[in-house]
Amino acid sequence: MPGADSEPEAGSYLDRLIELRVFGRKPFSMVPAYSTDENASELVIARLNRPPLRWMSLKEGNAWTFHWRSPVVGDIADESTSARYARLVSATAPTRPLAICRAALKLMTASSPYTPQPLASSGAPEVSR
Repeated sequence: MPGADSEPEAGSYLDRLIELRVFGRKPFSMVPAYSTDENASELVIARLNRPPLRWMSLKEGNAWTFHWRSPVVGDIADESTSARYARLVSATAPTRPLAICRAALKLMTASSPYTPQPLASSGAPEVSR
């Protein structure tokens, strides 16, 4: 288990943490390899990618950086995309899936307004408030 100040490493611990914190499901059995599989990591992006959030991934040398961004509030003198969006969280890792997972956990911790809605459970009616 990683320490409080360290970045989680790819593997089953991180995959189970993503299942719990991002998807809101207790990882009772096997979970997708979110931190090592490109297709599984796309599920993490799809789960969190809700307006007004935007994301960006960049490969720099041998490392990947993944950013979650949100629109800047107020007057913007520069019309470029980089000026219109502020970075919420970023994570860098040797692989894109690992960078995605690290950034997702940071997003879940840093910005509760962006916490995804719970997945609908089968058999129970949804309650609106």
